Amino acid sequence: MKTLDQVYAIATTSRLITITIGVISFLFAGSYDTSAEIQLSAHVIPQSFIQRCLTAFLRWDALYFLHIAEHGYVYEQEYAFFPVMPIASRLVANTVLYPFQSMLGGQQYSLLFGGVIVANVSFVLAAGSLFKLSQSVFGGNQRMSFVSAVAFCISPPSMFMSSLYTESLFAYMSFTGMYLVLQSHYMSASIIWGITSGLRSNAIIYSGFFFYDFVVIRLVRKQGIKRLCAGLVLAILYSIPVFSGFGLFQYYGYTQFCTNGNDRPWCHERVPILYTFVQKEYWNNGFLTYYEIKQIPNFLLATPIITLSVYGLWTYAKNDFKGFFTLGLYTKVQERKNLYTTKKVAVFMYLWSALLVYTATCMHIQVIIRFFTSLPPLYWFTAHLWINGLGPSASKNYWISKGLLSYFVLYGLVGIVLFSTFLPPA
Repeated sequence: MKTLDQVYAIATTSRLITITIGVISFLFAGSYDTSAEIQLSAHVIPQSFIQRCLTAFLRWDALYFLHIAEHGYVYEQEYAFFPVMPIASRLVANTVLYPFQSMLGGQQYSLLFGGVIVANVSFVLAAGSLFKLSQSVFGGNQRMSFVSAVAFCISPPSMFMSSLYTESLFAYMSFTGMYLVLQSHYMSASIIWGITSGLRSNAIIYSGFFFYDFVVIRLVRKQGIKRLCAGLVLAILYSIPVFSGFGLFQYYGYTQFCTNGNDRPWCHERVPILYTFVQKEYWNNGFLTYYEIKQIPNFLLATPIITLSVYGLWTYAKNDFKGFFTLGLYTKVQERKNLYTTKKVAVFMYLWSALLVYTATCMHIQVIIRFFTSLPPLYWFTAHLWINGLGPSASKNYWISKGLLSYFVLYGLVGIVLFSTFLPPA
């Protein structure tokens, strides 16, 4: 029987392997881009072995998170990066790592190391949280839960999830909130997701779980208008805390740029949201803005995850098209063919669908590889394919399953080397 301890052991091992490969790659190959060294050299050029090892984790967005953790929000474009991760990094640096700051080379390296600790501990906890969530969804099925957790442990953007990035912490808090919803601990889930929306903006979509449980399900069960209205009120009330982290950060931005004589263009919008302005102005994020010929290589990078997502959603929906596209209002299917198509998975499929459409139309498309690391159905479908295609009783989808496993492993390994040496893709 596969246990939670085994999941934690595999997750920890995967982090040790990832970190080892990443550090060795950097020590031997160095950095293609010297931005990390330039930022760190403001205090001390990385000379000690520990400092050089830590530099391997300071890539791309991590540069912004470190600057925010050290100096706070200085530039408008930094508001694309939410405050929870820098706060967590600073908390670890000023507590656990405080006695070792001089040995590490000062506060800057302590903040970086603090973020790496947060990311890796969160990763291990996220794997366990996904295992427990999967057990709750699939009626305690150990095999499905265990393989899903393993898929998470070897997911392609491995080095991102061990560096000063939000992916691992976001995944842990997302999975935990989902598990709490399934246990009907709605207020606890709401509070956790409220903190999560101060980590990444897309956490606000988790409010949909409350509307599904309190509105859609009551509608499907025809529980009457009074129960439906009461459910709508509950869904709204539980959603308010979910938006709090995002909302408070936007309010903070407003006070920094739209008061005291400051006058930025977005301040005059009907709903002045700094995050939306920053994403469009500085990062070229917006509806179809990334659809350019020069971005074809990035679309190719994203193709495997997009294909897996479309295939996973199709596999679920084709079992009951009418039920899927009417939120279960009209369905005649009583029994599902396998674990993956159980009705309990439906709300997660709607989440997957919404994020797929949003990512494909409004974001830098290659980011989907790490953006989807917090989506349980991606791992459930992966587990479904591996169990049916690679297991002892495998009868179909062998080449698809083998190809998917090869993609996870090979892209993950190559990605570690590219990230550590500061080479694209980001």
